[in-house]
Amino acid sequence: MILDTHVHTVASDDSTATITGYIDLILAYRQFHPFDGFVLTEHRTYTPGLELRHYWDDYGVRVLQGVEMDTNLGHLLVYGINERVLERFDLTKRMHDGRRIIAELENLGAVAVPSHPFRESVFGSVIERNFTEVAGIRILERYNGQNNDKQNERADALCAQHALRGLGGSDAHYVHPAWFLTCATAFDDTITSSDELVETLHYGHYCPVTLPAVEAIHLPVPGPVVR
Repeated sequence: MILDTHVHTVASDDSTATITGYIDLILAYRQFHPFDGFVLTEHRTYTPGLELRHYWDDYGVRVLQGVEMDTNLGHLLVYGINERVLERFDLTKRMHDGRRIIAELENLGAVAVPSHPFRESVFGSVIERNFTEVAGIRILERYNGQNNDKQNERADALCAQHALRGLGGSDAHYVHPAWFLTCATAFDDTITSSDELVETLHYGHYCPVTLPAVEAIHLPVPGPVVR
């Protein structure tokens, strides 16, 4: 199963994308290559009870919800948000303690993954300097579609050095092939819920992948990209 584990929509403050816009791209892309769905990871925003199952029923596209939190070391993708997490943490806060929060979230039943650890983040350099400084680190975002090659290569090397598991995500903010359908995570297991995603991240087999491109003529006309 191929899921993009890092996607933004208009619910983030720097994105113009929509869920249905992404789905239109996916349906066209699937004519050439497999792709199953994505995880919403809005900036500091999580909507309890958000109904996403109908996208599977209507389009066969799996859409799940996580969040991208802010810490004093950089951004953090969090999956498996539950009541205990929401009671313990203010997700809108910008300066959570990056050295402690990964272990704390795991104790609450979630999984936390530093995103783009070598771009707009010091997670990568801190872990390079002293692996034990970031408590509970087990997974990194190894491929990010908005990174340059060197940034992804450094994340790749850090995963290899410390036997960390790796995710791949587009970090898409716009419905455009330059942003979406770039990187993703290939899972051996079929994932149908956030609970299953958390279990698979702990115990399953998965790896980041770079997605093959499809000529623009075969895709819906993208909207404008506003930086």
